[in-house]
Amino acid sequence: MITPKSFVNGVNLTDAAATYYTTPTGTRAIIKKATFCNDDVGVVTVAINLVPSGGAAGYANQIVKAKSLAAGETWSCPNIENHILEAGGFISMLASVTAKIGCRISGYESI
Repeated sequence: MITPKSFVNGVNLTDAAATYYTTPTGTRAIIKKATFCNDDVGVVTVAINLVPSGGAAGYANQIVKAKSLAAGETWSCPNIENHILEAGGFISMLASVTAKIGCRISGYESI
């Protein structure tokens, strides 16, 4: 069974790495769309890791290292689209400035 799902539903990223979605037990997640919006008056960077179950965010699973978003810019991130997270895998993200990058990520969970 495949279920459409909002993995990250309109959150503001923090300036410390945090987990924003974890794939539930018995499922896998397929990321289809990821959108970020900079609400600051200056450039803010975004980093994204797709971490396997039992792992930790690091260079081996970093998908976006430091994408710069200009003031007011909206960015649809092609880097994580169509990636699959197995059960227990998670999305970890951070921004260079807290509460200035809005994020929404959606896709499918399958069992």
